[in-house]
Amino acid sequence: MPKRSWRYVAVMVVLCFVFLFSSNNGVMARTYPETIRVGLYFGSAPASSVALEAKSGLEIGYYKDNNFVVLLTEKGGAQSIFRKDAHFIKSASGVVSEYNPNEGIPFEGETYGPYHVQIGNKVADLASAQDLCKDYKTNGVIAYPVFEDGWSVWTGFYSDSDKANKDMPNLAAKLGEVELKVVDQSASRIILYNSSFEPLIIFGDTTAKLTIRPNSSNNPKLISVNSKPYRGEIELRRFSGSDMTVINIVDLEQYLYGVVPREIESYAPMEALKAQAVAARTFAYRSMGSYKKWDFDVVNTVSSQVYGGYNDEKPTTNQAVDETKGKKVLYKGNLISMHYFSSSGGMTEDNIYVWGSDIPYLKSVVDPYEAENSYNYNWSRTFSAADIKMKLFISGVEIGDIVAMVADEYTPAGRVNKLRIVGTNGSITYSNEDIRIILGENGGYLPSRMFTISSPGSGTGSSMASVISADGTSTLNIYGNKAVTSSGIYDILSTAGPVKVVGADNSAIISGEVSADTFVLTGKGWGHAIGMSQEGAKGFARNGYTYDQILKHYFTGVTVE
Repeated sequence: MPKRSWRYVAVMVVLCFVFLFSSNNGVMARTYPETIRVGLYFGSAPASSVALEAKSGLEIGYYKDNNFVVLLTEKGGAQSIFRKDAHFIKSASGVVSEYNPNEGIPFEGETYGPYHVQIGNKVADLASAQDLCKDYKTNGVIAYPVFEDGWSVWTGFYSDSDKANKDMPNLAAKLGEVELKVVDQSASRIILYNSSFEPLIIFGDTTAKLTIRPNSSNNPKLISVNSKPYRGEIELRRFSGSDMTVINIVDLEQYLYGVVPREIESYAPMEALKAQAVAARTFAYRSMGSYKKWDFDVVNTVSSQVYGGYNDEKPTTNQAVDETKGKKVLYKGNLISMHYFSSSGGMTEDNIYVWGSDIPYLKSVVDPYEAENSYNYNWSRTFSAADIKMKLFISGVEIGDIVAMVADEYTPAGRVNKLRIVGTNGSITYSNEDIRIILGENGGYLPSRMFTISSPGSGTGSSMASVISADGTSTLNIYGNKAVTSSGIYDILSTAGPVKVVGADNSAIISGEVSADTFVLTGKGWGHAIGMSQEGAKGFARNGYTYDQILKHYFTGVTVE
């Protein structure tokens, strides 16, 4: 065979080997992003306006071909106010509020809106637009540059097109022979004001993203959003259902600086802090693109991970992030679905009993080092029958007056898996995390499902009828079940006195009076109990375990790489 053919075969063998190796080892081929996009204001809580500033000054512009194009600069310490181009009203006291014109004007005051008048034609650049604005101002017309499909100069903030048209003769008298055109409203425009509330520019370009960043003189590079500092840059967008959206684009490791101290106490043992840092990083990697419709990855709340920005950073947690840089938790080469919570009460839970799917690395494990006096280890909640009735009513369930709550089934780890609530007009059974939701308070969750139910108002210490063994050593709640008596079979919903229950040795009786007024839940642990217990991780660290050993205990069969 010619030498050239041998070389060709050798090259092909090497390429095939590389392909096969990469296919069987996804970690080798996978890259992880260096930045993350965090939604600060979004969805049902967007920002009508936002004030941005940096100690040594801001740059305002957009990215084009990975290069930053500066439109404007702002000096250090001065606020730049960004407001969506929409309908606003200014009260006599000077308060500016957004309003929906379809619902009418909420109160008397000066109205501003998203209709404008363009003066003349397009201009070459920002400098040309600014020069024209100066000339128009000498004629008594407040004008401002606009970046939207090129540069132009506009004036006015009219609440509707009729008002804009009515003002045309007045503008023509001041400006002379120049073309004037009414500009209709648009859902993409953002107005920049200076601290004196003078319009500096309208940004309405639909092909670019308005970005504001601290200039190179800032050290560290921080930008304050409504007086709260963040690392990185801020991007302002307008989306349907999230108008206006404020996004913090930040280095992923610096993002973790603002997450770890919000998720675990900064004075926890260092190895526990490191375990939390790796868990938070894994969660962040796994969450990339979770909010595609609004063009960010995670939110700054418990819906993702709590992120507090620069002010929440602590030296110890920054150290934990730095010393585990890039580390994440993998199962067979893939990022795991990362979960962590406060306290397990001594045993974590199997995912199948919480969110229903059987995941090999989310299994129940013993939590041996969680101190019984640790935060959230023990808890209790007291509900009246009326409380329970109202919770059901709010969720659309009506079963009459509540007379019993029965834990019909427990998971192998000791958590209530099926909770039956009995009323005078029927009953309903809740399973898994629905139990924590229905019994939650103020929009939150019940601390955990590791609980027992009792009622101090009844003679037996239970709000339900109970079967007592012949020797008096054990009790079983049977409220809401069937009783077989000498007179027949009936539902156990109330008792006027002892009722004999037919059994193998006729040794059990139902005793006590029923009191369904109060239900006391006595429990342990805090959270969904899937994955890593933070209190348990602290205990492991105090007992000499390293962060990777801690993570491998809570997540079965994983690697930390």
